[in-house]
Amino acid sequence: MSDRSPAAGTPTPEDRDRVTAELCEHFAAGHIELDALEARLAAVDEAESETELAELVRDLPALRSAVPVVAEPAAVAAVAEPAKRGWALALMGGASRRGEWIPPRQLNAVAVMGGVELDFRDALLPAGETHVTAVALMGGVDIVVPPGMPVTVRGLGLLGAVEQVEQAAGAIGPNTPRIRVTALACMGGVDIKTRASEKAREIASTRSEKRR
Repeated sequence: MSDRSPAAGTPTPEDRDRVTAELCEHFAAGHIELDALEARLAAVDEAESETELAELVRDLPALRSAVPVVAEPAAVAAVAEPAKRGWALALMGGASRRGEWIPPRQLNAVAVMGGVELDFRDALLPAGETHVTAVALMGGVDIVVPPGMPVTVRGLGLLGAVEQVEQAAGAIGPNTPRIRVTALACMGGVDIKTRASEKAREIASTRSEKRR
């Protein structure tokens, strides 16, 4: 048994998820601005110890409610059931999905010596789970999700890398929009990033101006 104290231990994925969710709650409560949220979320991924993780929220005030608040969920599509399957292909080129788009239930993203970008920040996600299969062969697949969006990742890197960033958003019901990613990177990379949308930036900017 190791005699190392828990505070000095290597953070587990659950530790990072917990701090990520807490930072999103502080942002929703107005305790930190958007730029600070993004900087701290990046630091969560880079933290090498539980002590470093704890420092990211130590200076913030206590949250009034113990009920998790999703800082910026993607919109739920007020449309008919989306397509069951869809593709985003980049063969020695590029492909992107961004803005207010409606993802299919099963989205296959394949990048071969090219790049695919899937931006879910303003996507009209239907209730329940959206499954993304990302394959990068000497290319890259970038997936962008908003803070607070429930994401689970399963990945395998063969002479490549899968940046597995998972985040929880408190209690998740059967109709909660969520994303599941299955990734394979061979001499390439699949990267899941958390980033606030332009709409959230505008809200934060308006809030900051009002405080002045």
